[in-house]
Amino acid sequence: MHLFKIAGKRINKRYFYPLLSLALVCILLFTSVGVGQAQEEQTAPESTPAPTTTVVQQPSSTLTVPDVASIRGVSPKELYVSIPQSLVAESFRADSEDKLNLVITGNNFPKAESSSKNNITVRIGHPPDFATTNTVRVAEDGQAIFATFSSSQLKHLPRGTHPIKVEVAGNATSIDPQITEDQLQVNINRPISSLTTLIVFGFTTLATLFLVGIIYLLAKESKRGNAPTQSLKIGNHREINALEWVLLDRQTNTFSLARTQFVWWLTIIVFGYLFLFIGRGIIQNIWEFIPLSGFAYTFLISLVTLVTAQATSNIRGTKGSGDVNPSWSDLVVHGGVIALERVQQVVWNLIIGIAFIVILLVTYTTASSLPTIPQEILVLMGISAGGYISGKAVRKAGPNVTQVVLWDEPQELLQNPQANPYLTISGEHLSQAGSAIVQIVYLDESNNEKPETRIEVKQENLSTLEPDADYPGEFCKKLQINFSGMNALPDQQWYDWLQVFGENFTAQKVKITIINADGQRSVWDGTNPVPERKITPPQSAY
Repeated sequence: MHLFKIAGKRINKRYFYPLLSLALVCILLFTSVGVGQAQEEQTAPESTPAPTTTVVQQPSSTLTVPDVASIRGVSPKELYVSIPQSLVAESFRADSEDKLNLVITGNNFPKAESSSKNNITVRIGHPPDFATTNTVRVAEDGQAIFATFSSSQLKHLPRGTHPIKVEVAGNATSIDPQITEDQLQVNINRPISSLTTLIVFGFTTLATLFLVGIIYLLAKESKRGNAPTQSLKIGNHREINALEWVLLDRQTNTFSLARTQFVWWLTIIVFGYLFLFIGRGIIQNIWEFIPLSGFAYTFLISLVTLVTAQATSNIRGTKGSGDVNPSWSDLVVHGGVIALERVQQVVWNLIIGIAFIVILLVTYTTASSLPTIPQEILVLMGISAGGYISGKAVRKAGPNVTQVVLWDEPQELLQNPQANPYLTISGEHLSQAGSAIVQIVYLDESNNEKPETRIEVKQENLSTLEPDADYPGEFCKKLQINFSGMNALPDQQWYDWLQVFGENFTAQKVKITIINADGQRSVWDGTNPVPERKITPPQSAY
């Protein structure tokens, strides 16, 4: 990553925008692949049903009824059984008198008579899970039968596709030669009880948490071994957790939108895949890999967005760190300034992600793949990601304060009337003295600002110490505040104010905000010094 950053800085700016355009084209290209596949699936021709043929009935004097009875079709193809299917024994509210009627077309079905050779039995499914009925009514012309099933007969019939079998006097009927067995099947739909959905949801959550737990432990180990304790704090309060550590941008001490949207979609896809995989296996006893539909392209878009965002930050510079403490508002602000391209990226990721979860929960009992993403949504995600990357490229880099040093102890300064006390601010992408603004405010015991103590350093009291060679004439790496003769001080002697400032500075009760020319800002309050504060000898202004 360090070599990548160095190489990025050496790229001439005239090549940056063509490279950025190429990256955005790649995002839309990956999106178009998913769109093309979706269009092919939608325009695929449906299979044409085989034509029905009429079997010529031969004289009944030469053939018996069981030999000539045959079936051609079944209707309806979809049967809804109102009895819930659950993983545990429970009573169902379906009316025991509920009936399900099935119409079977064919030839030479015998009339219902007392003779045993005319007994007709209709069966749905394979043993041992099947439903059988002898409640059959034959049409006057013998071309159709109407089979009736009760709720008790269908109680144990599982969900899914089942064949239809018709027997006359214990003998299976023949099938029209031009009719395949697939055409003599019905799809049984049954409601899933809330208890079953809850069990599947619980199993999926445990599996997802197991995977997340592995990542959590790895992130926690990385957090302990690669960062000082002070940098793991959010202000003077709690320590950041492992999730925040994964989403944290180390350079700006803010939550990264690119990292967050990548983790968001990774979690959604993993949870959705496991939920559908476990649900189909438990309910339908179908254990097989689940097609991802368009979510492979969704994940690819989020991955390309993450890589492109990191490359853009390395070339153009990071955003301003904003407030000293990382917060979720970092996802929609750029250096403390609301960025609309980030807002739309957050909004669309939330809408599409939540819609996916809702659709999955509603349709998982009959789905054979993850919900298909419409082509317009794939295009929208590509455009949204492109807008987010373009915003990062167009905006200037923001300030990031890493160190604030007070030249000397205030008590020693008071003993030397000729001393020129100053404060140095070090960091990255700081506007030079002519355009930067610095605000200083004290904090109370609860670390809240005391507005009455706020002062604003004027340009005449700022000087540039170390210009940034990568951004000549625009940014610097170190600024100096000269306190002597500063007009922004209260109506008291400057050395009295300096003594109070020194005490608050040492007690970490001072908040210093540097604001760049474009409005981006970085706040420092002494709680996360990088490196640790130290006394340095005076330096002459640039």
